Amino acid sequence: METNKYNSHVNTIDECLTNGVNNGLFHINIDDQVLNGRTVQIDGNKLINFTSCSYLGLETDDRLKQGAINAVMKYGTQYSSSRAYSKCPLYEELEALFYDIFGYQTIVGPTTTLTHVAAIPILVGEKDFMINDHQVHASVQIGTQLAVAKGVKLDLLRHNNLNNLEDILKKTHGKHHKVWYMVDGLYSMYGDFAPLKDIQVLLDKYANFNLYIDDAHGMSWTGKNGSGYVLSQMELTDQVVLSTSLAKGFGAGGGLLVLNNKELSRKILTCGTSYTTGGPLQPPVLGACVASAKIHLTPDIYVYQNRVAELIERFIQKCDESCLPLMSHAASPIMYIGLGLPRVAYNMVKRLMKEGYFTNVGIFPGVPVRCAGVRITINRNQTIQDIDDLVACMTKHFPLVLAEENQTVADLERNFKTPLTTVAQRYPVQKKDETTSKFFIKQVRTIKEIDKNVWDDLLGNRGTFDWEGCRFLEETFCDNPEPENNWKFHYLIISDSLTGKPILATFFTELLCKDDMIAPAHVSQQIEEVRKKDKYYLTSKVVMLGSLLTEGNHLFIDRNNGQWQTALLELIRIMNDVKQECDATMLQLRDFDSNDIEMRDFLIKEGFIKVKMPDTHVLKNTKWQDENEYMKQLSKGNRWHFRRKILDNKPLFRVNVIDSENVLNENQTKNWHELYSNVKQKGLNINTYNLPLKLFNNMQLHPNWETVELRLKSGDKFHNEESLVAVGFCYKSSKNNYSMMAVGINYDYVYTHGCYRQALYQSVVRFGNLKCDNLYFGMDASIEKQRFGVEIIPKSVYIQANDNFNMELIGTIYNKN
Repeated sequence: METNKYNSHVNTIDECLTNGVNNGLFHINIDDQVLNGRTVQIDGNKLINFTSCSYLGLETDDRLKQGAINAVMKYGTQYSSSRAYSKCPLYEELEALFYDIFGYQTIVGPTTTLTHVAAIPILVGEKDFMINDHQVHASVQIGTQLAVAKGVKLDLLRHNNLNNLEDILKKTHGKHHKVWYMVDGLYSMYGDFAPLKDIQVLLDKYANFNLYIDDAHGMSWTGKNGSGYVLSQMELTDQVVLSTSLAKGFGAGGGLLVLNNKELSRKILTCGTSYTTGGPLQPPVLGACVASAKIHLTPDIYVYQNRVAELIERFIQKCDESCLPLMSHAASPIMYIGLGLPRVAYNMVKRLMKEGYFTNVGIFPGVPVRCAGVRITINRNQTIQDIDDLVACMTKHFPLVLAEENQTVADLERNFKTPLTTVAQRYPVQKKDETTSKFFIKQVRTIKEIDKNVWDDLLGNRGTFDWEGCRFLEETFCDNPEPENNWKFHYLIISDSLTGKPILATFFTELLCKDDMIAPAHVSQQIEEVRKKDKYYLTSKVVMLGSLLTEGNHLFIDRNNGQWQTALLELIRIMNDVKQECDATMLQLRDFDSNDIEMRDFLIKEGFIKVKMPDTHVLKNTKWQDENEYMKQLSKGNRWHFRRKILDNKPLFRVNVIDSENVLNENQTKNWHELYSNVKQKGLNINTYNLPLKLFNNMQLHPNWETVELRLKSGDKFHNEESLVAVGFCYKSSKNNYSMMAVGINYDYVYTHGCYRQALYQSVVRFGNLKCDNLYFGMDASIEKQRFGVEIIPKSVYIQANDNFNMELIGTIYNKN
């Protein structure tokens, strides 16, 4: 099961970006036969290009083109040798020019990413400590993960939070040789700058504090000789290492490392993997780089910079005049208009394309899931009129998009956590409340206010959350000493106002949840070590569809009703209102069929990300009468397993079924809880807080719950007493279904006696004896459960978080297996 989780992050990103591809916003083919730097042609339509990161527009400069041509004529299309052996003559000329531009040692690399890959593992020693800014570019993070692989510790810092940074510097003082902070000079989504002046104060204050800074987007359009934003704000010292890109404002290709330490420069060039084992920058690109570097050393560079600065100033001015939600007013060539939900951003970008403007959509993982927007880049090939017309177009469409998507500026304020007072005054778009005429909504806080028959007809056949099951949960998860065991319940039924028939029904809970609940077990194992000292580390309050003690399809929805999507939007709105009221940080829509494409596309546009959960398992009763009939339904391999691993061990156990009619002493339920805790400590594939003893006491008193005990028979050659070795906690619903909610195991008898397999089988026996329709076998342990002939159902959870910091912290810090 855990194997599926290794690619979970990749699959989540794939789902989000593929949704953008399907909406025609990614993987776009350009039709142009010749590019001019200002426009592109897409599907036969000529668009003004506001997506290029070639901020000075040098890629179409004849001098760069001729430089590439001359290099090809002199050196061919490639020089195929690692720099460790030999290099094209243009390297020496280019690095000499870069020394004149920067005034420091430089190393040219094939790409910016490969520059990080070469430099960071050499710069950062095993006794050092690294801190990634939350928004540092993914290419830098590749380099830091290489350092992590050799044992360097890594932490993640909320974006530009220098107070927390100094706290870390104080806490790590004397524990590490150096502390490295990894940042971008200019961040690539919102277009905001690193607070370099304040960082310089910390560099001066802490001698072991070091800065690795990627100025890829700051290169060329600013700074002396086009040396970039960083060097316009600070000097390069032995504490600071600069990397930058030659493939953006510089107009060519490749990456560059800039250092103040000649010996360190030599060491990186000698030992950096990208230089010793990777291919070099090829002659055509080197030729273009030389030509661009020469331009950077002429007065032309300042003419070009001034032109870009004029366009930047104009864009900000026009956005302010139009009161558009510009997320950063930094004087950079990257602009971001915040729109919130992905579908809102999709709508705006598509409208702009129809009007003749090519812009980028910003979505997860580039930004938090509810912070989608339009990303616009400024370059010298654009005109003042282009800027004015684009802003005028956005001004026209912004209120139309909000109205069409039923969003308001207040929604943007919540999503981006920033006041937008002037935007709200200029665009007083109000939401259309169609729910009053379309729906009758019943929203209550206790199942006792819902008719039992109505609830059970809608949701009673899906597991442990029929009417009685919900009442049991309410009575159990209240008034407990531990905050994680006090849940607040919400029940919702949305009915068609014309027919009175329910369209949607569900329940959801407010509760504390571990952020690594469905992370790989090796990740949770590392985090649990921290929780031994800090119980609530990486724990968040969430609003969750269903609860932590229920599994299955928690959502009844009638897709034959044409208003089902509107009803689902109303559910999301209500859950978000509850999230805001209780100060939760996340919505979780749990246990959806992973193969439900229609639901996936709908929820991703609403700002949810899809994350794989452990599979769930269902056994359907085909009316077998005894073990032989049951065994005949199994595959050949599973029949062998059943005989050898189940039936052969069956005589070792005495099985007791304990229900509410049995009288138990307190020690017996404590024993159950201890066996459950054994499983809980080992089973980290679904990592939750321990269930309280109160739950097991209440189970024994409730008529729908029963406990299947397995005891070793006395007379076993190893035992004189009937030891309790396994328990299964099971629920029979009002609609004749049976659920195995949890198990407890004495692990001393798992391999010798097969007590876990036997516990699973005895729940199958009980299910058959009760003539139930379905056995809900729970999540995880697919290898064992599939041998009983179950149907394996892939499940996913859809998550919408206030931000993705904790998820990225888990992925960054605790991904070492």
